Amino acid sequence: MKTKISIKKIALMIALIAVAIGWRIINHNYMIAPNFELVTVATVIAAIVLGYKAAIAVPLISMALSDLIIGNTSIFVFTWSAFLIIGLGAILLAKLNKKTKTQILCSVGFAVLSSFFFFALTNFGVWTQGWYPATWVGLVECFTLAIPFYRTMLIGNIIMVPAVVAAYQFVRNRQAAKSLVVDSLVS
Repeated sequence: MKTKISIKKIALMIALIAVAIGWRIINHNYMIAPNFELVTVATVIAAIVLGYKAAIAVPLISMALSDLIIGNTSIFVFTWSAFLIIGLGAILLAKLNKKTKTQILCSVGFAVLSSFFFFALTNFGVWTQGWYPATWVGLVECFTLAIPFYRTMLIGNIIMVPAVVAAYQFVRNRQAAKSLVVDSLVS
């Protein structure tokens, strides 16, 4: 039984990584929605279903493998570390698994905070690497020109993260109710 659970967990982790990588590649190639990403969603599901190790592994593996395919610049230090910290935050969100409504509500805040954190850290990284003048005006210009990308990521995360957390809670609560009924009939 334990092996079966482990195989299911590994399969879920691989599926989450595949979805995040697949979307990054498709979105990169066709520019469907710049900065609409599924790495945060995959990270949240990894944290609440699989635990803290997966919350760290899923975003890092997703980013590393997709960056090998689509490429990246030295900004990867900032994008990868942003998703690593988002994974750590998702671990805190996972602690609310037994509080359905609270976790769903908190997932909205998590979506907002993680999007803002990613925006702030990665654009600061862009600025420090000399893509904009090393002045206050250059920093402001860097952040200002990144707002459309932030907007897309924010909207995507505000919709996707709570939707996926709500779906997880629905399935978890339904399974718990089903187990309760079955156990009472068997006893």
